Amino acid sequence: MKHDPVSAFDNDNILEDIPLSSYQMLKLVEERGGIGFWSLTIATCGLWGSPGFYRMTGLPSSADLRGLFHRLIHPDDEDAQSDLWDLLRSGYAVDREFRIIRPDQTVRWVALKTEVVLGPDARPARVDGIVLDTTAAHEARQIVEWMQGRQAGVLRAIAAATWSAHPAGEIEMAAGWGHLTGQSAAEMAGAGWLDALHPDDRQAATAAWQAARTTGAPYRAEYRIRGADGQYRRFSGRGAPQADPDGAVREWFGLVLAMVDDPRDAVTDAAIGPLIRGARAVIGWSIQDLAAASGVSGSSVRRMEEFGESPRPRIRQAVRQAFEGAGIRFVAAGADQVAIEIDLGRFPRGYNNR
Repeated sequence: MKHDPVSAFDNDNILEDIPLSSYQMLKLVEERGGIGFWSLTIATCGLWGSPGFYRMTGLPSSADLRGLFHRLIHPDDEDAQSDLWDLLRSGYAVDREFRIIRPDQTVRWVALKTEVVLGPDARPARVDGIVLDTTAAHEARQIVEWMQGRQAGVLRAIAAATWSAHPAGEIEMAAGWGHLTGQSAAEMAGAGWLDALHPDDRQAATAAWQAARTTGAPYRAEYRIRGADGQYRRFSGRGAPQADPDGAVREWFGLVLAMVDDPRDAVTDAAIGPLIRGARAVIGWSIQDLAAASGVSGSSVRRMEEFGESPRPRIRQAVRQAFEGAGIRFVAAGADQVAIEIDLGRFPRGYNNR
């Protein structure tokens, strides 16, 4: 059956006596909006389609529409839509989105939306619906997902962790932080992430964050983070506000970057053994003082001084952290050389920095 432009909208009393102006508006909606109208008479299973419906599906106007859904639905979507025709014939409203393959073998995404019309006996008599071409929206989402995936890959390559924060300042750590520190989601929530920072660095990190929130300037801070292995390593935290068009901060987003060039990262715990006696002398510690500060036995301290090693990495790290807490750091000073770095703020009288 061939549909003329006006009578196509006036089939089975679906739309009666449409003025030309109304027809022109419907025609505009169909052509510019990527929409087609259709209707199913439940008693006869007669399916009617508008010109926009035929244009979207690519079917000729003379096509028999009874097997439409079985013929057009993409094979990968058939299982999910296998009940569609039965639901429509039973008078159920549906709201679905799936792919169709047109007769010219092009693939389109369409959204199917319906409304049930009751007859005089208050039983479903007709299902009216629209079909919207959503291909462009799906392609746009695919592009966005591809871009987000690429950005996420770059972030994973350069950042140890990423984080976001509410405008009020509550930080929510994202991918990487738990793996880096061993903290659970509950432990890192709120200000819990500060527990993974070296005690001497927490105040400065908090002050930098408060200053950034107050001024809206990018956030930057350097601090030591205790890793899941118990080792402290130096990182740089960076962040920037994300603003709405009116300038109000919507959220903060940032990165935690490893400072691979930090000289202390090149110094192994075993390498500091020969310098322990000198470091003790700087701060006036006996072996027992160092043992008490680090929580290890005096015999373990002696083995590190004499042999530069200990049976357990945890003991070596505890000794190193005890010295750092007292203002003594062990840093690389050239090829195969290690030196003592002294915090002059704690030892102001007559000490050289190295």
